[in-house]
Formats: sequence, structure tokens, C-alpha cells
Amino acid sequence: MTAVCTTSSGVSRQKTSRVLSTGLALSVALAVVGAAAVAEAHAAPQDSTGMPPSDELKQLRQKGEQGDVRAQFDLGFMYFTGDRVGQNFAEAAKWWRRAAEQESPLAQLNLGAMYQKGVGVSRDYVEAAQWFRKAAEQGDATAQNDLGDAYQEGVGVAQDSVQAVQWYRKAAEQGEATAQSSLGKAYHTGDGISRDYAQAFQWFRKAADQGDATARSNLGFMYQNGEGVGRDPALAVQWWHRAAEQGNTSSQYNLGVAYNNGEGVAQDFVEARKWAEIAVAYSAGESQRKFAALRDALGRKMTPDDVANAQKRARDWIEAFERRLK
Repeated sequence: MTAVCTTSSGVSRQKTSRVLSTGLALSVALAVVGAAAVAEAHAAPQDSTGMPPSDELKQLRQKGEQGDVRAQFDLGFMYFTGDRVGQNFAEAAKWWRRAAEQESPLAQLNLGAMYQKGVGVSRDYVEAAQWFRKAAEQGDATAQNDLGDAYQEGVGVAQDSVQAVQWYRKAAEQGEATAQSSLGKAYHTGDGISRDYAQAFQWFRKAADQGDATARSNLGFMYQNGEGVGRDPALAVQWWHRAAEQGNTSSQYNLGVAYNNGEGVAQDFVEARKWAEIAVAYSAGESQRKFAALRDALGRKMTPDDVANAQKRARDWIEAFERRLK
């Protein structure tokens, strides 16, 4: 048995890939350039056909030209989504800029995200951070989290883990799950703040209860190792299952380890191989090599029929998971 099969994957940091930040009030999620685009779900009035009368659209544009912030935001939303107008990211950025300059926090947030991803404008991380800051200073929790990310990663601002923690805390205290997970990570590693496993556990739990997959994975790791909470491998497996079903590859790997070792769950090489197969399918680089080592080590002690069974279980899971994503 190789060592890779007996060691679970550790606490991980939230990975984000967003065009427009999530968590806006009255929001709708839209797929744009492969990421989540979110904006306020309000648009121009519709007639019985579902199309805005031309005079209504003209009126909205006229209000925007006259400085009406709500109209400017709505026009930005319409152009961003292609909602009853031709989709035009540059026009969306233009109207959101006008609203942002009048201190609309949602427009500031969305404009920052467009600069962050280079959608409708040239990518500019400094400009993105500036707009996130404006929205964050008005209390927008998503912008506070995004600004925390900028400081943590040193993107658009000088890297500063202490500043990152401060902004994460502001967002976390407003219930922003991603920020709660990031704050838990900071407490766990002692990055930007004194290490405190009890605090890490509490913040991971808050985020996990809101469905954050990374926090659920990290909570499992803390139960496995008794960090900030009594050691409980069975609860570790429960949290890893929740995260794994959401597509978290670290938890998928950790389940493979748990089923292989029979820790927190009855030993089951077929189920271990299933989760290792799934983790390999959704990973790349060094992580994929680590997960593949577990898969291959399991294969060497399984019968061909058991391997085939595990592979079928993995294929069935992947097919079901992909259907859920559509």
C-alpha cells in the first residue's frame, strides 16, 4: 500500500472564477464566457408579447441619458444579458460606468468584475480593485469578498493578507459564504491573523451550512484531524460526501482514502476506486497525478470485476452530475 492512499487532502482555499460577482440582491445567474454572471433581475417593462414597446425602451434610454441611476443600471443589465436588446458587453460597461460614477454599489461591483475578466473592457486588475473598493466601502458584501481576494492574491493591489482578512471579515459578518470560507482558511493557516482552529472551524461551519463546497471539504478535514473540534472520522466522511456530491475533488479523493482505509466508514475498495476515478476525471496537473496514484494503487489489489464495477459506478455518477449541471 502506498502512502498516497493513507493521507487525506488538507484544507483548501476557495477557488473562484466569476465574470460578475455572485450574491447580488434579486439576482439571476447567467452563463457568460464560462463563468457565473450575476446582475439585478430588473429590466424594462414588457408588453403582452414579452417585448418592450419601442417607446418604453426609448424612455428608459432617455432617463439614463438624463442621469437616472436606476435606468442606467437597467440598461447595463439589458445589454449584458441581451435581454430584449442585442447583447453588447461594451454598452453594458458604458451604462454601468455611468451608474457606478453615481455611487450605485451594484454597478460598481459589476463594472469591477468586467475589468477583472476583460469583458466589454480591456482587462485591468487595478481598475477592478478600485471599483470593488468603492462598492465594498458602501457595504456590499460581495465586493468586500472580492476585494479580500484581490489583497490575498495581490491582484490589482499589493499583496496584504492582513487587509484580506479585514475585508473577508466584513463580508463574512454579513453572511457571505465564500468570505466565511476564506476567513476560516485564514484562521486555519494563520495567514493575516493569529492561527485559531476553533475560529476556523466556526467560520467553515457557517459557510458549510450555506452549502459552500470548499468549506464542507475543509470541515471534513478538521473532523478527521480533530482541529478545533473533537476528532470524528465518521463526521469527516459525512462532510466529504456532501462536498464530493457538489464536485469538490479534494473531498472525492478524501472519500477514496476513507473507503480504502475503512476509517469513518466501512472499508470498501470498489467505492474507494469509484471516488478516485471521479477525482481524476475532474482534476489536472499535480492534483490529478496524486489522485491517479490512489486509483492505481487500489487497482493493484482489486479483482478485474471489482475494478469494472467501480468504473461503472464512476461513469454513472459523472453522467448524473453532468446532467445536474445543465
